[in-house]
Amino acid sequence: MLAFSGYGAADAFSEGMSYGKGQQSTGTNAIKNFKPEETIPGYTASPPETGYYGGVMSPGIDLTSPGSNALNTSEVGHAITESILNTPADNKPSLDAPFITAGTDMQDNAENVIAPSFDDCQEQNATFTEITTHQCNRTPAARLYCTRTATIGGSWKDTLVTETYRVPNSDFTPVYDGNKGLTFTFKAPATGTVLSATYTFNVNDSANLYDFNFWGVAKTLQGKTHTLTLPGAVGARLTEGGASPSGSLISGACLPANQGRCREYAKKTVDWLKGGTKANMTIVLQMRVTGKEWVPEVVWSESCPFDKQEEVLQGSVCTEEGGNKTVVVNGKEYSVYSACWQYQDTYISQEADNGTCGTYMNNPACTVNGTTCLESLAGVCLSEMATFSCENKVSGTGMMCGGEFFCTDGSCAQGETGTNNMFAKAVSTLAAVASAGEDIAEFNEADVRAFTGNAQRCRKAMAGFSNCCKDSGWGNDVGLASCSSEEKALGQAKSKKLTVKIGTYCAHKALGVCLEKKESYCQFDSKLAQIVQDQGRKGQLGIGFGSASSPNCRGITIDELQSINFDTLNFANFYSDLEDGTTIPEDSELLEKAKQMIADKMAEAGK
Repeated sequence: MLAFSGYGAADAFSEGMSYGKGQQSTGTNAIKNFKPEETIPGYTASPPETGYYGGVMSPGIDLTSPGSNALNTSEVGHAITESILNTPADNKPSLDAPFITAGTDMQDNAENVIAPSFDDCQEQNATFTEITTHQCNRTPAARLYCTRTATIGGSWKDTLVTETYRVPNSDFTPVYDGNKGLTFTFKAPATGTVLSATYTFNVNDSANLYDFNFWGVAKTLQGKTHTLTLPGAVGARLTEGGASPSGSLISGACLPANQGRCREYAKKTVDWLKGGTKANMTIVLQMRVTGKEWVPEVVWSESCPFDKQEEVLQGSVCTEEGGNKTVVVNGKEYSVYSACWQYQDTYISQEADNGTCGTYMNNPACTVNGTTCLESLAGVCLSEMATFSCENKVSGTGMMCGGEFFCTDGSCAQGETGTNNMFAKAVSTLAAVASAGEDIAEFNEADVRAFTGNAQRCRKAMAGFSNCCKDSGWGNDVGLASCSSEEKALGQAKSKKLTVKIGTYCAHKALGVCLEKKESYCQFDSKLAQIVQDQGRKGQLGIGFGSASSPNCRGITIDELQSINFDTLNFANFYSDLEDGTTIPEDSELLEKAKQMIADKMAEAGK
């Protein structure tokens, strides 16, 4: 028996050894014969990324350009870029958010999951996440400016100036008078009035005599050079390019018996003056003429990205201090003073206001899904609608068997789909339909409307006045005492999510300048009316609420009501009203009641 046992053990050992030796090379052969291109999809032995490796001695390759190219052209790069651009700046999940705490709870309780034997079943609690979507309105911080900048400009203005002109011999016209003399005129150098005139006559033949007569001077000239002041020229009007008054030179160096000699001298003098060498004449004129004078001035230009006539000026600040600046025109320097060289005019100045979004912004379980700008000016958003996703933990019980969880009460299955509180959704829809029926019953068949609202308005902030269109803080802000009771009531309605904003308009204008702006709203009696009007009428049917200055808050017609898909309306803002008015059973409670009713019926049937 012992021998048999020993033999059997030895035989089993030998078989094991033999099998082990046979498998010894299986692993290495598998590696040697492995062809990755036949097994791994898309495998290549030389991917383009190998070009980035230059060997162990390489100092390295700059991956900046390839990285940028991959970011701009690859599918993964596009996904990253779209995620960055489309994720709101304030979408920063809190560590207290349910989807994060659920993971950390699993980490903390990991031992409870893996400690028991997989052969046993133990009762476990399960936590799932329910997600609800909420829409709210808020006011982003915004500043809008116009900039006024001063520069030095100017213009040429007509003015009287004193100028001095020298008329050369070439501009004189001598003419022989046919006897013993000559007459002369000169071409006027400018248009204006003569203030003074100085005449000069030069002749090489000093033996001759000339009787000179021009502009109030009558004198005999003897000698080569003669300079005369002409008092008769004062006040004379000349026209540029025109001929001056006429003067004369009469030859007097001849005896009565030899008058021909004087005639010859007169002819020679004309020739000498025309030649300009043996005789010449010039005149220097001082004249009052019309000239151009550069008059500098401060010129203002404005850069305004919007129509400032539709906005209210909040205030102005000098951004470039005043003083003197100089400019050079035609070589002449001018100095100009301005008290300020640049102003910044504020037309829009609003602080961030959480509005109806405060509850969700302060809830660590809520994150921003996206924002839609409701009103903008010059590319700056002044009012926006934010969509928040809020998470809520839904607990259920089940059994953990062999590492797999089985739900025993049905609640966790609904939690997995995020459809908890379906009862609240159903009640909200029914309530909306019932409310519409009540509205319709109050009208005759000719004019049937449901969910009719009222147009309301409030005054925007102006310099020295409070903002009566605030979205929040009405209970604490003492600066709102100047707001009317209607404006305060509108503020309360906005906080209760009973309004739809229409827009902003200029309510009072004088001399083309807006003095007061207002916001207009449609205000409804209930959240149900607001939801159906905003999401149904405007969102689904595309029917607007009129203009900011003329809101249209009419009710919804029967045909329009029938066209609205109530299943897609988000009644999350109405759930709180339901919970405040009555006890709404959770879906788990409804399941328990259903199971109890079935059990009761089964018990009755068994009797």
